[in-house]
Amino acid sequence: MYSQTYNMTPKKITTSRAKPQNFEAVVQYQFDFGLRPSIGYVQTKGKDLQSRAGFSGGDADLVKYIEVGTWYYFNKNMNVYAAYKFNQLDDNDYTKAAGVATDDQAAVGIVYQF
Repeated sequence: MYSQTYNMTPKKITTSRAKPQNFEAVVQYQFDFGLRPSIGYVQTKGKDLQSRAGFSGGDADLVKYIEVGTWYYFNKNMNVYAAYKFNQLDDNDYTKAAGVATDDQAAVGIVYQF
């Protein structure tokens, strides 16, 4: 999926005149026995970013990661999940000036739906 957004990206990352361009791709498969593996790619590129302390302005990647995860559905009400996000952003002038995280992240959880 590709899109261009206005006023959707948090202010700490961009400004109102920026034109973020978003690309997302996700592949999942639901097995009959309840397992759902997933892999996804997300990239948001900021165009025409304003300058700030430590960043001279211009274009920069705002978000860029690959996420690998899986869900396991015990029944229609309860599932568990685990995911790992491989952050593809490098430390650069923009990420430092905007305080954008460049670390990988892991998540696990359990969901019960009423």
